[in-house]
Amino acid sequence: MESLLPLLLIFAVMMLPLLWMSSRQRKAQQKQLERVRQLGVGDEVRTHSGFFGLIVEAYDDVVVLESEDGSQSKWARQAIATQTNEEEPAADEDEAAEEVDSSESGVPGVTVSDDSARDDSARDEDVRRDRD
Repeated sequence: MESLLPLLLIFAVMMLPLLWMSSRQRKAQQKQLERVRQLGVGDEVRTHSGFFGLIVEAYDDVVVLESEDGSQSKWARQAIATQTNEEEPAADEDEAAEEVDSSESGVPGVTVSDDSARDDSARDEDVRRDRD
């Protein structure tokens, strides 16, 4: 019996952090569920899969989201990750955004080059070379 006491003590010390972390996780999960329950018609949201939509109908466990093109789809309320905030950027941020937009294509991560000197026949020759 005395040999089991140190083992039980070590096991108990190892389990305390796990219990503490799981209680924090449960609290965070309850907070997220409460935020999602408070969402209603007219709120713009983002789902966990990255879909952005506007809530047009809300039921207990289901919401109907409308995309920018007007199509509607039914989603589980638990699929909503967060409400998107449509805040106006400050004046100095507007100037910085205009500078970026004028130098890029407007699509993040996409670089567009103006290679107007190259015509279709040159592209066709490149394709033929690649096939050989």
